[in-house]
Amino acid sequence: MKTKRHIAVVLMVLIVLVLVPGSSTQAKAKKCNHKKIIWVTLTKPTCEYRGRSYKKCKSCGKEWFQTIMKTPALGHKPGKPRILHPTCLSGGHKEIVCTRKGCPKSYGDEEICGSYLSYKELPALGHSYNKGMSIKTGKKRGKKFQYQKTQKCKRCGNRRISFYYK
Repeated sequence: MKTKRHIAVVLMVLIVLVLVPGSSTQAKAKKCNHKKIIWVTLTKPTCEYRGRSYKKCKSCGKEWFQTIMKTPALGHKPGKPRILHPTCLSGGHKEIVCTRKGCPKSYGDEEICGSYLSYKELPALGHSYNKGMSIKTGKKRGKKFQYQKTQKCKRCGNRRISFYYK
């Protein structure tokens, strides 16, 4: 019976200590002078958007959200140009993208068209034939003989055959 009474008394004393403002251990602690201030990052800056940070006291944990520091945007970091070289018949392109991780204008992200920092279409080159070689075919039209001229493209090796009279 006495132990139950002792437990009840101890519980009542603890309740009084917690509920009475002047007797709690928190009220007896020294007031913080906020000398250890740090900046806590809310959002990190990206290529296109500014970052945001706020002040916090490292000693007591008080936070000041009314003093928000805005970190400038990083800006894009262009990589080396990637070139798809044009051929005689099909065009190519030259593209430059951002190399920062997480940027929507980088290689890693599956973005829609227009996500490049720079994109330039390169037109098809067309064939570049050599002078060629002419052979007399033996056919005759009036006083003129027919010749067959064979030319080869310097880039792709395509052959072009034409006929003329001389």
